[in-house]
Amino acid sequence: MQDLLNIKRSLISVSDKKNIVKLASALTKADIEVISTGNTYNKLIESKVKAKKIEEITNFPEILNGRVKTLHPNIFAGILADLKNKDHISQIRKLNISKIQLLVVNLYPFEKTIKETNLIDKCIENIDVGGPSLIRAAAKNYLSTAVVVDIKDYEKVLKDIKKYNGITLELRKYLAIKAFKRTMEYDAEIFRWYEKNLSSKNNRSFFLSGSKIDSLRYGENPHQKAEIYSNDLNSTDNFYEQLNGKQLSYNNLNDLNTALSLLAEFKEPASVIIKHAIPCGVAESRNIDSSWRKSFLADSLSAFGGVVALNRKVEKKLAMELSKIFLEVIVAKDFSKEAIEIFQKKHNLRVIKVKSLNRFKTSKPKQVISIANTFLVQDSDNFSISKKNIKVVSNKKPTKNQIDDLIFANKVVKHVRSNAIVIAKNKTTIGIGSGNTSRVDSVNFAMEKSKRVKLIRGGKGKVLNGSVMASDAFFPFTDSIKLASKAGIKSIIQPGGSIKDKYIIDEVNKSNIAMIFTNKRCFSH
Repeated sequence: MQDLLNIKRSLISVSDKKNIVKLASALTKADIEVISTGNTYNKLIESKVKAKKIEEITNFPEILNGRVKTLHPNIFAGILADLKNKDHISQIRKLNISKIQLLVVNLYPFEKTIKETNLIDKCIENIDVGGPSLIRAAAKNYLSTAVVVDIKDYEKVLKDIKKYNGITLELRKYLAIKAFKRTMEYDAEIFRWYEKNLSSKNNRSFFLSGSKIDSLRYGENPHQKAEIYSNDLNSTDNFYEQLNGKQLSYNNLNDLNTALSLLAEFKEPASVIIKHAIPCGVAESRNIDSSWRKSFLADSLSAFGGVVALNRKVEKKLAMELSKIFLEVIVAKDFSKEAIEIFQKKHNLRVIKVKSLNRFKTSKPKQVISIANTFLVQDSDNFSISKKNIKVVSNKKPTKNQIDDLIFANKVVKHVRSNAIVIAKNKTTIGIGSGNTSRVDSVNFAMEKSKRVKLIRGGKGKVLNGSVMASDAFFPFTDSIKLASKAGIKSIIQPGGSIKDKYIIDEVNKSNIAMIFTNKRCFSH
């Protein structure tokens, strides 16, 4: 076979020794000489695998507690020699250096170490020097050397050797790409740790990289390609498991992000309905069936074709209710076998099991937006209010139930787009205003949406009576307060911070409305 690399000699030096005996044993049975270092050599000899100690090749002992063992011309010349370059071949023959066609290396566990200890000396000792150098040398010379950095690739190499009596160019290219990816990730992790632990200055660098998990159905529009990546460079593990339905699209995942980020705000059974990355119905109740019913009846029109997220297991009864409606995606913590069977009758319905809701609350990822050849980066808004960090600024005090509703509404408004307004009652949204260019427009829109509510008795025009209102930013004028008072809204929660706060407070006092300041804006574009 053209471009086949015959393997006569290999160097093995691994920190993680899983499956290494199996690999080395198979290599020796294929008449491939094995050279090894330190503890790897000891492991092979103990396992009755024939191997040469690296000192036999370098004629120099390992020194500095193992810091120097592979950094030697006899090793690097053996790896970097180009078999198609006559000068290279002549030089290594003259110096009695044998070509190394296969390198198997995995690195000191630096990433694992920094998670387990804050001891700087121990972390530094787990920075591999020789390993990355070997890997880069072999990957550079992929035409004449194969490099393996991932235990999962051992079988691929052995399969090639068994089938072709060598390693194909296609596999060597794959291995070389993977090798440079590994050293890039390793160096980036070391740099981040050094900058965090050894620098007195603020961090000046931000790395954006990831491992591809999957291709998506399409992007924001069908003509746009899209993929999903894991920001854990060493893993393609996803935050969800798809149990049914069509392939997810970019928009589906964007909706899921909003849905699960909002759902993570609630401990009690809660249901969130998202449409185009904006909440349209949210409820928290005594059980998940009740939460779903209340969130759906809050705005059943907008729920059509939406994404439903639930923070409890979906059983048969709820599955039957959900299946009566056209939905794009249903995501939950878990599903019963009967529920899955019901959903499977709708072939296009995407059913998603989220592996951990907690990561949407505690992982605190950076938010990134690209602009031309630059990008914006900010921390996620992980601030949560409670009864302990709110301030009543009005003469009228909110009731206990109103405080519960205000905190509920504030959790929701954080995930609604600017200028966000949420009107709620009994821990259920009854009007959501978003994406408007003025706050009073959002108030009017939320009130208009409340006309769709089907779960509150009292007749037309009475839905808003006794409700509460949350705003993502301060009120610049009193017009929104006057509208709220006229509609029967009894309590308002907002960040405060306007130069006109006094006029706003005067207006709520005049209207006999209770008002709470959070002192934390939760504005989202």
